[in-house]
Order: sequence, then structure tokens, then C-alpha cells
Amino acid sequence: MLKFFRKHARGWFMLIFMAIIIFVFVLYFGTDRGAQMANALAIVDGVVVSEGDYYNEYSKLTDIVRERYGGKVTAEMLKEMDLKKAAYDNVINRQIIIAKANDLKLKISDSELKELLMSMPALQTDGKFDNYKYKQLLRYNKMTPEAFETAQKINMAAGKIESIIREGIKLSDQEVLDLYALQNQKINLNFVQISGADVSGRVKPTTSDLEDYLKKNSNAFRVAEQVKVKYLYFDADRFFTGEISPSDIRDQYNRAKDNYKDKDDKTLGLEEARPMIIKEIQKSRGKQNAYTQAKTAHDTIYQEENFDDYAAKNNLSIQVADFFPLNQPPEVFSSVKDLARELTGLEKKDISKVLTADNGYYVIRIEDKKAAYTPALKTIESAVMQAYLKDEQDRIASEDAKAMLARLQKGEPLEKVAAEKGYPIQETELFQPGNIIPKLGSHPEAMEKLLPLSPGHPYPENPLKLDNTYVIFKLKAISPLDMTDFEAKKETYRQMAMNLKREETIKAWMEGNKAEMIKEKRLKIKKEAKDL
Repeated sequence: MLKFFRKHARGWFMLIFMAIIIFVFVLYFGTDRGAQMANALAIVDGVVVSEGDYYNEYSKLTDIVRERYGGKVTAEMLKEMDLKKAAYDNVINRQIIIAKANDLKLKISDSELKELLMSMPALQTDGKFDNYKYKQLLRYNKMTPEAFETAQKINMAAGKIESIIREGIKLSDQEVLDLYALQNQKINLNFVQISGADVSGRVKPTTSDLEDYLKKNSNAFRVAEQVKVKYLYFDADRFFTGEISPSDIRDQYNRAKDNYKDKDDKTLGLEEARPMIIKEIQKSRGKQNAYTQAKTAHDTIYQEENFDDYAAKNNLSIQVADFFPLNQPPEVFSSVKDLARELTGLEKKDISKVLTADNGYYVIRIEDKKAAYTPALKTIESAVMQAYLKDEQDRIASEDAKAMLARLQKGEPLEKVAAEKGYPIQETELFQPGNIIPKLGSHPEAMEKLLPLSPGHPYPENPLKLDNTYVIFKLKAISPLDMTDFEAKKETYRQMAMNLKREETIKAWMEGNKAEMIKEKRLKIKKEAKDL
């Protein structure tokens, strides 16, 4: 629990956790199934979760954030919130909840739904249900009454599941105090830094040392296999054909309008975004046509072994790339993912599969090969020397830091041990624990090791490596807690802690059920969030 508090107790998460829809157990206005796209993200018990669901959800999340923060919202904030991942998780998690509600036979009656609708403040005027507002809400969200009411039944079933989970959550007074301390207590640290440069005078390698190092690390100096290739490139710009209709432009805008922004990060209107949309559609269709041509070329050449003849017959230009290491391809192939893996194992006159680039596709034929080899020490001695010195200095600095820390943990004074080694002791002064350590910079991973320190255990278990420097920390002081202030704010912190613990518990429940449904083949993931 404390680790979770430390991760989430500061930053944007605590500011907006209760304010925007990040997790599924918050009131949704549902998903417009009529706007679904054919591409499936996942299939849950036979129900398709589509890209259309995702884009609708992402639009709602961004709208909620912009409504709350207005002009203060920046592209960097949206990126930090990772709303795309949240939207992806929401639409899949929502369908998982529907499936689990069915498993638990959680049914919502019409009377329960009616009671909910009658009590929703957004649908009331002077404390009474207003049918005009209800219809206005449906029009605004482009939903039918049936779709909206189905969505609310899903929310109510989700609420029942949440209630079942929440009943098992317990929160101690110590956990509340821990969260208060994380938000309000400051620490002061002493630290000593040991770098490779500090021990450089102790490293004097012989030729034998370098020979041994090269032998043990031969892969680091190995010259990769080299190939000479011919290739055909199918450029998307060349293969775009057809017309782009106004409805094509409008549909693309509606799917991804948040991507079209001006220099002030404001969403452009349809007419303003039109040139950008046309370019995107041209590129997309051009790539589709280019792939079709590349695949036809590949299949024909593979079967008939007529690379040169096929190119001449179809007016395709053959290009040549002279010998290059597979791990250092020429610039022309820079946008081809995993080129080395795709070409490794191919023999002379073999052709690759169709390879994807940023704006087109390649079909490559191997013309000649040179085997990989490790050069003799005399030809790369400078590079081996540099690598040896770096590794050896780092090893010695690490051993020195561990030896010093072992003495300190046994009770020897930091001042004595540091003075013997000639290392100055620095001090952070009191600071609020977070990602930034004064005088050392941003190291969120280090704070995970430093927060458990106490007067009885002032040293971490091991030296921490920060920016290629080994650092020994000692807790010097902790600011006292204002218990009067804590008592005054205790219930607020209790609610914050409960929200965090509830979010952690629900997340664990969701991940557990997701894994179980994947194992049972009830859930099939077709596309990951990173692919959107």
C-alpha cells in the first residue's frame, strides 16, 4: 500500500483522480454503437470492441479535461495523463464488466433504472424530472433512449460490482498517517558520490588484459554480416489514385478531430483541417495501393525468380545498395523496422518479404554477402582500451561504494569513512520527497529506495547508481509532523487514501479477470493501445 501511495500521492493523479473519467467505475454516457469502425481492438464473449468505441471514448475524456482546465490544458499535460491508454482500457474494461456482471447474474430492473434517471440532477428542473432535458441530453450525445438506458444499466451493474469489491477494503489509521507524512514531511540527506573518474588512476591495463577483454566481449566489437542488395521501392505518393469525397473528409475529421490543432494547441474546425485531412487520406490510400503492388511484385518474383525482368516489364526502377553491415543500414532504409532481422538468414538471390517504410514498401534481393568477424586487437586497440577503462573504472567505483557502505552500516561514522577515501560529504537540506533530489536532479527510481529510511535505519541496502555515479545516502533528519494539522485534515486524507486503495483494488480485480478471460479465450486482444 505504501509503495502505491508513494507512486501516486503527488502530481496530476491526485488532482484529477476524482474529477475525470480515468477508470470504468464512473458515470458514462455510453458508446454510440452506430459510430463503430470495422477494426476490432478486442472481442469479449463474442462482442466486438472497435476503434470507433475507442475514438468516442478518447474524445469524451479530452472534452472532460478541457472543460475542467479550459485554456490551461497543454499537449504536454494530455500526454502526461496518457488519455489514449485510459480510453483504450476503458472501452475494453467496460465490456469485461458487462461479462462479469452476466457471470454474477447482476440484473438491473426497469424500476431501478427509472429511479436512477428520475434522481439525476442533470435531468431535473426545480427538483423534478424534466423530459425536455432528457431529450436534449440524448441529442447532445447523439444517442437513442434505448442506447442511453442500456449504458446506464451497465453503469449500475458496474456500481454493484464495485460495491462488492469495496466491502472488502479496510483502511488503518497508520495508512492514513503514512499518506499525510508523504504529503507533508520533509527529509534531509547526506550523500557521497563515487565515479569512475575518481578511481581512474588505479586502472592500468596491459596488452594481455585487453586481449582477455576483447575475447570476453567479442560481440561488442564484432563487425556484423555485410550484404550487397538490389531493391524495388513502392512509394505511396506515386500510387495514390481516385478522388476524396466530402464525406471521406468529414468522417476522418470526426474520428480524429483532436489531432488537428493550431499553433496554440486549439482544435481546428473541419474547413481549417481540410488540407491536413486530404494529405492523410492521400497517404493512407497511396500506401494501400503501394502495398498491393509490392505484394504482387514479391509473389511473382518469388515464384518465377525474375527480379530484373519483372522490374523492366512493369517500369520499376531497380536500385543498388553496396556492401553495408546489417546493423548499420544506409539512410535509404532508415525507416524500415528490424531490417537486420528481416535480411539475416537470406542467401544470395533470395528476396525479402515486403518491408514497410514510412511512406512506402521495399522488396529487397540479396546480391552478395560477407560473413561477420571480430577484428584483431591491433586494428581496434583504441576502441577496446576505451571500453575496458570505462567498465573497469565502473567496477572499482561500485566495489568501493559497497565497501564504504558496509562499514557505515556497521556503525562507523560517515565523516571518518569519507575522509579516509577523500570524498566530500554533501547535503540536500530539507526537501519534500518527490522525483527531484536537490543537487542530484530527477531520479524517481531513487526515491523508492530512500523513502523507507528512518533514524534507526539511515542507510539504504545498497549504493544507488545515478547518472553513472555511485551515491551513498544517509538520512540526516526528518521534519516533525504537525499532528494538530493532521487531526484537522485526517478525514480528508482518509478519503484520499481510501480512493487510492479502492483504485488499486479495482485495478487488481480488473487485471485478474482480464488475465483469466484471456486464458479462457473469452477475451481476444486484436490491437494494443500503442498501435492506435
